[in-house]
Amino acid sequence: MLIALEEYKRLFRRAFFRDCAVRSRNAFMFIRETSLTDAELAEEEEGGYNPDLRPKGIITYIRGVPEFQPGNQWFISPQYGWETIVLGSALKPLDQSVSVERTAVFPSMDHRVYVTGSGPAYQDESLASMSDKTAKAGIAVTRGAVTRLKQLDGWLYGCGSGRTLFKRLDKGTWESFSQDIPRVPDERHVGSSEEGFEDFDGWSESDIYAVGGYGDVWHFDGKGWRQIPFPTKEPLKSVCCGGDGQVYISGYEGVTFVGRGDRWKKIFDGGISLGFRDMVWYEDRVWCTSDYGLWTIHEERVGVADVPPTVAACAGHLSVGDGVLLLAGYSGAAFRERGAWQQIVSFHTMETLLDAEAHGRG
Repeated sequence: MLIALEEYKRLFRRAFFRDCAVRSRNAFMFIRETSLTDAELAEEEEGGYNPDLRPKGIITYIRGVPEFQPGNQWFISPQYGWETIVLGSALKPLDQSVSVERTAVFPSMDHRVYVTGSGPAYQDESLASMSDKTAKAGIAVTRGAVTRLKQLDGWLYGCGSGRTLFKRLDKGTWESFSQDIPRVPDERHVGSSEEGFEDFDGWSESDIYAVGGYGDVWHFDGKGWRQIPFPTKEPLKSVCCGGDGQVYISGYEGVTFVGRGDRWKKIFDGGISLGFRDMVWYEDRVWCTSDYGLWTIHEERVGVADVPPTVAACAGHLSVGDGVLLLAGYSGAAFRERGAWQQIVSFHTMETLLDAEAHGRG
């Protein structure tokens, strides 16, 4: 593993990963959240505390850089009082990771933004304050919850509920692409806001697919939107624009479709407890994950990923970039590079070592 016991005690005791992002092959980012004991969970419930406000940290792991040797490779930026955090990375205008607060429940919570990477870390202006500072003045950056951040052509893009798509241009500067797409509640759920977007992906800034809601699929060509006729009205959760030129879209209980434009076919009937939270293209296939496992899609066949058990245990969130596939979840983190997996941290293994240390064993 790539972490010492003392570092684990400082950073990860009673914790899990909520999200991850590859900033570069030498810099991995994680969102760390606190795991509560049964007594603490009961206290939280009795007190009516919002579980989304549990203590969090933005973790950076640096490898392969001479000035960052073992014992000086892990860094944390604590975030107290933040809602759930969504994590992404960008190369433009600078090599940075960007963390955005997912929801805006209270007046003081308005999609806060934290930036790390090139130059000093800083808290940027919130998305809610950007409505008059976007490249298209007067357009709100987001219409609701921020659900996903991804990199396209080196730039950070994000999507969210209310059919939101936006781009980060620079410090305190964002651009919205939602002004030309209607926000209309799905016909089957009048009065709700269950139109997309849960996820988006693209081959470039002028070829983007965004999905969500109840069969709500749209294509953006960099200038305008077109709604895509889709063969299901079930909830959609994730999308991947593959290296094979196909679009993979998955939804409720993992049901999965492949196609492009107006032509789609189902390749997986689903039936799994949790649908695929993340879908990414790496090497020659799609990788899919949820808290319950890791799968691949190869030649239109969906199957459980053939990986070591210690890697499978890290299922939860996926990120890909700079030749690296990063996996992180409730049990730890691992990455794949040049055809081989490397364990970063196993929470179970480290807790076992701590237990042995406490009892004078090993």
